[in-house]
Amino acid sequence: MSDYQRARSPEQKAERMEAIMDAAEALFGELPYHEINMGLIAKELGWSRSNLYKYAATREEVFLALHGRANRAFVDDVLSMTSDAPMDNAEFAKRWAQAADRHPEFLRYQDILIAIIESNASLERLVEFKRAFSEICAPVRGLLQRQAGCDLSQAHDLYLELIYQAPGLYNHFHCADRAAEAMRLAGLPPVTGTFKEAYGDFTKMCLDYARESVASPKYVDTA
Repeated sequence: MSDYQRARSPEQKAERMEAIMDAAEALFGELPYHEINMGLIAKELGWSRSNLYKYAATREEVFLALHGRANRAFVDDVLSMTSDAPMDNAEFAKRWAQAADRHPEFLRYQDILIAIIESNASLERLVEFKRAFSEICAPVRGLLQRQAGCDLSQAHDLYLELIYQAPGLYNHFHCADRAAEAMRLAGLPPVTGTFKEAYGDFTKMCLDYARESVASPKYVDTA
């Protein structure tokens, strides 16, 4: 077991949490989510379980933190690549897809966020996560608002459409060897193309639709 000293200052506690997230992320690179538990995370760190529980109460708490860290990295990358928006939708979509392709860890966490992680997290921790999620995503909602010329509510919906679609497309183009073999044996055609191309096309389609909706709002009968 590695030397362990309990954190006292906020900075030390933040460092411990970063170490916990790094250990869980390393495990998630090798194992499916359901096989990871607090005992394995503690072992990866060289800590006792009791020491781990001083900083994180559950596996879900750790993975919510991992999602937040990965989400912030993805958003920062998108903002850096599209700082000159608004631009042509095709170019914006290309840059957005390139950023997403560089953050597969975010897509993996997003893929299991609602169905698995959030469903097992405590309400208190989930409220904290939702607030942090909104804060992280605020700048990118503003970015989409500028790019699509829509209002903030529409930009929020657009962002959710984009990040909910990305994990499914990524998994399609990066399927496991077993799934690829099953497709071959079933006589199905192999996957062609790339995630960046497909996700870029989807992103452009969403942006085009958003701009068209702003330019030609649907008629609402208020009589």
